Amino acid sequence: MSPKLISLLKNTGLDIHWEKSVATFPGNLPFLQPEAIRENGDWANLPPDAIDFAIRAAKQIATDPDLAHMAWHAHRLLFIDKNTQNSATRDWPLLTPVLGNYGGAFYLLIALSGIPQLRTYHQSRNIPEHITRLTCRDTYVWAQQYHDIGVFKNDRFVHPGNPGAWGLCTRILPWLLSHLNGDLYRVGRLQYKIGPFRQKMRAYRHRTSTQIYLLCESGLEFRTDGNFNGAGGREDPEPWTSELTETSTHITGNPIHPNGHAQRQPVSLSRSHWNCVLTEGDPILEIHIPEDGPMAFENCGESLRQVAEFFPKHFPDRPFKAICCTSWLLDPTYQRLLSKNSNIARFQRECYLFPLNSRSKYSSLDRIFGPYSHDLSTAPRDSSMRAAVLDHIDNGGVLISGGCLLWTDHLDKWGTQFYLHQSSTPQS
Repeated sequence: MSPKLISLLKNTGLDIHWEKSVATFPGNLPFLQPEAIRENGDWANLPPDAIDFAIRAAKQIATDPDLAHMAWHAHRLLFIDKNTQNSATRDWPLLTPVLGNYGGAFYLLIALSGIPQLRTYHQSRNIPEHITRLTCRDTYVWAQQYHDIGVFKNDRFVHPGNPGAWGLCTRILPWLLSHLNGDLYRVGRLQYKIGPFRQKMRAYRHRTSTQIYLLCESGLEFRTDGNFNGAGGREDPEPWTSELTETSTHITGNPIHPNGHAQRQPVSLSRSHWNCVLTEGDPILEIHIPEDGPMAFENCGESLRQVAEFFPKHFPDRPFKAICCTSWLLDPTYQRLLSKNSNIARFQRECYLFPLNSRSKYSSLDRIFGPYSHDLSTAPRDSSMRAAVLDHIDNGGVLISGGCLLWTDHLDKWGTQFYLHQSSTPQS
């Protein structure tokens, strides 16, 4: 291997198990062949110019023995031996020093090389082809961002994109691997994966009605406004701390209002009438929101209804207790900043919101103004949302992330603001 590549690989996580890759190198790599790239690129919804760019990059890689070995090594680690933690790929090196304009295309080709395996797995689960194609489409979404904006490493801007260049940043590889390893699925407008509920909260459900109550675990510190103390960088000089107590007959604790704020006044739930239906660590269906278009309210509702049938049908071995999302989109502040008919405000009002202990003051700026656009003095006001956010910040406001919960048997009530309209007093 050339000294330049040795230097690039050192201590990056891509330098492990190199000897095994050299020993198993097959010579001609099928996933670098034009026909394979065209087929995999089609499944990923890549446009023709991106596919042509990837083919040119593959030709350069395939004719360089060191780069060809490196491509096999990366493919083997991710899709054959699978002995690399997804997060470790964040530290894989930028390859512009050896591949120039094709540096990012190397990782795009590696991601595409996992699509045949993904398709085989989906077929084993009888997943419809249109779901597979939608799931693969996220590779295009992030390749397009690389093409339009540039290259980032460890969340730092490295250099702008070159005109016509296609690729992937290593920071996004862990996310794409969740698709390629069969953990994440796109159903309609939204993406979903099974994961643990990570909040120190418990959901209780009335045994004979549909009423839901979300209670805080003990020891959580809140401001008087119902947000976590320190959220958005703001500390309350006199915070209050949640308490949850249980007896043989009752559970008493501080509730979370469906509008996303903790309440200091405790409630008491009778064990004879209320069941715990969700607690920390329980399996949930996580919602993720692809960055490829408006979050149309009706489309989100239809996606949720479809996925409530999709997972039990195709993954009966992966049951979940609730549907959950944590996102910058779920900051209740947007209900004040945006029109009540905006997609974000309408989505929030259909969910049982809860606060997150998000310390960042402006957790959503990258999503609203583009990745790593932090110069607010030059930020555009070319949409109602951007203008409202900038006015809010100019007036001393902050933006924090939030969370939400839904239950599948309530999805037929989408559009009715079911959780907000349930009684504020626990039923007995």
